[in-house]
Amino acid sequence: MRIISLLPSATEIVCQLGLEDHLVGVSHECDYPASVNKLPRLTFSGVNHRARSGDIHQSVEEILKNSISVYDLDLQLLKSLDPDFILTQDLCDVCAVSFQQVEQACEQELGKKAQIISLKPGSLPDIWKDLEQVAKVLKATESYLCFKSEVDRKISYIQWSIPEGPEFRKNILTVEWLDPIFVGGLWVPEMIEIVKGNFLLAKPGQKAWQVTREALKDIEPDVVIFKPCGFKLEQTLKEMDLIKNIFPWNKWPALKNSGVYLVDGNAFFNRPGPRILDSLEILAYCTHPGLFPEFRERYKSAVIKIEPDFSFTQSN
Repeated sequence: MRIISLLPSATEIVCQLGLEDHLVGVSHECDYPASVNKLPRLTFSGVNHRARSGDIHQSVEEILKNSISVYDLDLQLLKSLDPDFILTQDLCDVCAVSFQQVEQACEQELGKKAQIISLKPGSLPDIWKDLEQVAKVLKATESYLCFKSEVDRKISYIQWSIPEGPEFRKNILTVEWLDPIFVGGLWVPEMIEIVKGNFLLAKPGQKAWQVTREALKDIEPDVVIFKPCGFKLEQTLKEMDLIKNIFPWNKWPALKNSGVYLVDGNAFFNRPGPRILDSLEILAYCTHPGLFPEFRERYKSAVIKIEPDFSFTQSN
């Protein structure tokens, strides 16, 4: 069985199911687990993903005016790898190769021989359903059931660990992009509900959407989590000037109460795969730091707390 994964979350799903040895190629953004870095890369992009968020946004907008996707697919390599299964997505053309590209490539280069498994998660249950779908097609249902049992157990632990009462009901804003400002959507509001929070400026199942600075003045978040999609912590830190200057901190209790966090947005929250469970634990810690000291220790390399004077400390 020869598997190609064209998005990071799908690669993580395949590995979670115990099928890493069947991977023969991945996308250029697949980086977890580290062992997949040795595999051939089938995609590439002209966007400089190390640039500032405003420049990246503008570059993506320009590309999408003239193309169906931000990414290109190495057709010759695809043909030579001769896959039985190709995992892709039909959710976001900014996140991975478009579904249309993959379909065309299979028809032209593989004669439709490879089976496409397309993921389209719009909610938290959808993520688990995608895992189940992949497991069924790839004959790894037992591995999925073991993982899903762990998911259910950990979600129950988080829910039962948070007491009832208004003092534990936090208003939470998650920021998906910095310039322009997008707030987190899709499965994130459901995650916020699990930690008994109130999500702000978002709706369950709705994609991340752009908000104005004026709209931000009308809310009072107790917790703000910056998790720019695809940004590791060091890249987000380079844009602290934006974080400091374009958000209405004088109107928000979050900064005063040390409720502002930067999270690795490349690894967590934005990949709808197994590590969404880790993202939920990070969210539980950021919302209720006193209740989940074990999560603070577990994810200390992925979370930075912003202090009221805008200094920052690694969460340890």
